[in-house]
Amino acid sequence: MNPQEISIPVPWGHIAAKTWGHSSDARVLCLHGIQDNCGTFDKLIPLLRRGFYFVCIDTPGHGHSSHYPSGFRVTTECYVLAIKRVVDHLQWDRFKCIGHSMGGMIASQFTSLYPEHITSLVMIDSAGPVPVFPQDSTKWLRTALDGLLTIEKKVASGSPPSYTREQAVDVLMTKRPSKLTRNSAEVLVKRSLAERPDGRYSFTMDQRLKVSYQQMFSPIQHLALVNSIRCPVLMLRATDNPIQKTPAVKLSRKIYKSNPNVRVVKVNGNHDVHLNEPEKIADLINTFLLSERSKI
Repeated sequence: MNPQEISIPVPWGHIAAKTWGHSSDARVLCLHGIQDNCGTFDKLIPLLRRGFYFVCIDTPGHGHSSHYPSGFRVTTECYVLAIKRVVDHLQWDRFKCIGHSMGGMIASQFTSLYPEHITSLVMIDSAGPVPVFPQDSTKWLRTALDGLLTIEKKVASGSPPSYTREQAVDVLMTKRPSKLTRNSAEVLVKRSLAERPDGRYSFTMDQRLKVSYQQMFSPIQHLALVNSIRCPVLMLRATDNPIQKTPAVKLSRKIYKSNPNVRVVKVNGNHDVHLNEPEKIADLINTFLLSERSKI
């Protein structure tokens, strides 16, 4: 499968995407994690079965896609609406979805709000959204808003750091909580950099992504959203991810398990297992996608 680049117009610019397969095949929308880009699926998709048309988008503020206008906090609701714009532009009715981390959160919320679109969902090491307890809501929201103002001042005060391409790869390998192999970092960096006049590079991601993008859902609201998911869900949980063991994420996973459509499977690897070691999850996803395709 040779990937193709497409561009989808939106009111603030465009959403870039990479497609694999033939448009006449069963449709699969792929959503990457925070501060990543659609290249995160470059090593997984070649291991998946033929007969599917994969559309992997750079969500706004990532990769080659336009940033949202400045001045507001970007949340999962913004991304869900962006996905609806993509789906409407492609004129897709029913399709499958694969989401990693933040992409899984977006896909989950989209599936809750637009269940008529999604026939099955794969969530790769995704928690979410993580619920916020009512007693924590004031502190949580104040932290998010102050964080946004701090980022805006920092961006306005000077130009972004610059790197050689090799230095940028090293940054991805060393600064992320989940460690990447060099090959994985090189895959992501292809869509993460913009060349400067001096020949050096800067990361293109929207700096607002360093502020919490989650919405302030209480456990009861989160439960209501998850219970609205009607399609089969395969939730792949990476064993080497300490965040999966935190109380908030455990609660989120418990909420998902309460929905009989959700199946949780542990896989050996870290948060970026789909990129570092895609062979560990490819068969699970193939089996799931093929079994659900036969039911359409």
